[in-house]
Amino acid sequence: MDDGWRVCIAFGVLPRRLHSLRQALISAVGSRLGDQVAVSSSRWGTRIYLYAPSAGSADEVAQVAREVLARHDVSAPVRTERWSPREQKWRDADEMSADVAAERQALHEARQERERQASVTSGRPAWEVRVELPSHDDVVRLAGHLAARGWRVRPHRRHLIVGADCEDDAKSLGREFSGDGRADADTAFRVRRVDIYASWTDGGAFAGGMP
Repeated sequence: MDDGWRVCIAFGVLPRRLHSLRQALISAVGSRLGDQVAVSSSRWGTRIYLYAPSAGSADEVAQVAREVLARHDVSAPVRTERWSPREQKWRDADEMSADVAAERQALHEARQERERQASVTSGRPAWEVRVELPSHDDVVRLAGHLAARGWRVRPHRRHLIVGADCEDDAKSLGREFSGDGRADADTAFRVRRVDIYASWTDGGAFAGGMP
């Protein structure tokens, strides 16, 4: 069942016509999703499980289950669960998603910190933002503006390279000059294109410092 999904219907009190309810569930789910869903019951029949191949299918199965329960005037909680290979057990899908999101965020933040430390130790930025501008005068103006804010800059004829200590810093600056940030009129430079990439090669010396 690795990385599988299922919908659990847990009965506090068994309905009088459990068998007919189960068959109605099988029929309704089958007509909506074909043979994608497998159905089983707990040993004492207090739970019905409907196994789905994906999150989307599980959501649809849960909706069908609620509709069938309502038609049969049966009240029972319907919970979407996901198999956890690490823990080797089924867990509530919402709780597991929250845990996964928190773990991913922690890993991301740890990677940003490693990049910042490596940038400081090596003296060169881990990421670069390439900003294309209409003229060399625009390049000079923007280079001066960014250097005053503490960014390391490398001006060229029609574009500017800005060094960033980590991916988050690079993307934040990229958003500012791509028009979807919150730059005010004083920082709204005319920009033709913004590219963000990891810094792998020495392309020349940077001027200025990083924030």
